[in-house]
Amino acid sequence: MSIPPKDSLPLPTVVPTVTWERCEVLHDGDLFFTALAAAIDAATVSVDVEFYIFSIDQTGQWFFEVLARAARRGVVVRLLVDGIGSTAFARTYRERATAVGIRVRVFHEPPWERWGWWGRRRGASEKRSTWRRMFRRLNHRNHRKLCIVDSKTAFVGSFNVTKYHLVSEMGVAAWRDSGVIVEGSEVVTLKNTFEDIWIGRFQRLKRKIRRKRVKASPLVRLNVTGAQRRENYLDLLMRLLRARKRIWITNAYFVPDGSLLRVLSVVAREGIDVRILVPGFSDVVFIPWVTSAFHFGLLSAGVKIFEYRGSVLHAKTMVIDDWGLVGSSNLNHRSLLHDLEADIVVTDEGALNTMSDQFVGDLGRSVEVTLENWRQRPFLERLLGRVFLWFRYVL
Repeated sequence: MSIPPKDSLPLPTVVPTVTWERCEVLHDGDLFFTALAAAIDAATVSVDVEFYIFSIDQTGQWFFEVLARAARRGVVVRLLVDGIGSTAFARTYRERATAVGIRVRVFHEPPWERWGWWGRRRGASEKRSTWRRMFRRLNHRNHRKLCIVDSKTAFVGSFNVTKYHLVSEMGVAAWRDSGVIVEGSEVVTLKNTFEDIWIGRFQRLKRKIRRKRVKASPLVRLNVTGAQRRENYLDLLMRLLRARKRIWITNAYFVPDGSLLRVLSVVAREGIDVRILVPGFSDVVFIPWVTSAFHFGLLSAGVKIFEYRGSVLHAKTMVIDDWGLVGSSNLNHRSLLHDLEADIVVTDEGALNTMSDQFVGDLGRSVEVTLENWRQRPFLERLLGRVFLWFRYVL
């Protein structure tokens, strides 16, 4: 991809014309889930919850009881979990959730799991058809983490329901993550996309629903359709190219494609402050090795790269001048091509300052990568990073 002169670039495809009534960015899992539980306890009409991972550890049990309390007092509680990320929950808590009034659905549940609870009720030929269909869908996951309370308050980010995000449970080993609480007219977009997945995916109305797809929002970025994925990505590249002062990226699984690499290199050579914060160690052990495969080209172009050493870095945030992004999207092929994601656009000055302060604080718990120390990395790590890079379209 050739990069045109900056002044000739079109404006980003979606320019915010509305703002959030409330926009609070949180980088502490205890604060995030405390606020979420309080909102659910105060709910009067509905609670719609969508998580990639809903674990059955002490945090999962506590949050399940928060949802159960709401359901028992008559609030409509719907819980959508991913079939791979929440396998244990689907296997253990599904019937218990139904018993207390929580409506549960599992996104693209693996066939070996579905076989156990309804497969035996179907004929052999239908089982085989179901298995084939389910295997085709295994690569398409619901990676979103969001909760909508009474259709007016939304919690979005990359926090999963697990103890690993909580300092109260894990101490200094708690993962570094981010989320945002928003209120305003654009919450309806999140409500509608939840409805689309809840109804369209499970009642075979996908095509019909997608024709009536959620109206594009300047403050909510979704990728339910291929068109949305392309539009979001082109918009991001344009914003990066038009940056005037800074591009600060925090990303847990940084496996970019060629277009993003070229854009970051171009703007860094123009003197823009481009900093990328990636994990020094990860819950997916080989991810830092794969990410390091991109370091040489970026460092040569003037991009500053930092490896977070405080704990596992799981956040996905970005600040481009006075525009920010908080959500579940990684800068990798899974988020770009395969998984469902949800991200919130942040333009509020106070929220952007919170993001900037956190980024600077994270750099203090990080080690800067230089060409010199990159070359000194063990040969085996660099080799394995290159090997795993061959599988980047599923990473």
